[in-house]
Amino acid sequence: MKQGLASSSAEEKYFYHVIDLNAVNHSVLRPQVEFSDSEWVPAYQWLEKEIGFYPLFLAVGDGDATYVTGYQNQWRVHIGGTVIDGKYVPKKRKAGEFPNFVLFAFRQSALQGCFTDYQWWNIVLTDVLCERPIGKALYRYLFKKSWSRSKWLRTANGDGSAVQLLVPELDLSKAAFAWARNAKSAQALRDMGFENVSVKRLMLGH
Repeated sequence: MKQGLASSSAEEKYFYHVIDLNAVNHSVLRPQVEFSDSEWVPAYQWLEKEIGFYPLFLAVGDGDATYVTGYQNQWRVHIGGTVIDGKYVPKKRKAGEFPNFVLFAFRQSALQGCFTDYQWWNIVLTDVLCERPIGKALYRYLFKKSWSRSKWLRTANGDGSAVQLLVPELDLSKAAFAWARNAKSAQALRDMGFENVSVKRLMLGH
């Protein structure tokens, strides 16, 4: 059985998407506003106006790109904190409070969509949320309309944090492989019909 990246060709790169196990079906995933983090919805809706669809986001590249998805954050114990009576009190997850993420990987030949520069997206995201207009130069930096698909992939495959792919939907049943946080979650995916499922933990602080 194929076990994630370890058994794949050293040259093969993927698109990666992470989703909570409770939202997984062996079928087509379509993004919905009501399931998005409300804080980011204005930015996603701005993208929708620009590219013609409400997006799902995929990281692009080699194994390092998996960290862009946030898959590793499901093991994070410290998740911020609050100030109480002038003193910072850290917030920690307790047993039963950790998310249960699944990472799906898709061969780069299997998906089409809209590429954007991931680093510039973080700037656009902030500007949209702050209700600042997106100027022509920033728009060009984000979408790089003159770039071919091959140039996007070349860039992404050399730097897993450089590029993201936006798609209107994602057929999870077509994934090349999937990672789960533990054996129970992996078995739940196999029971749904997914193949090439392995248990994989990513270290924090990458």
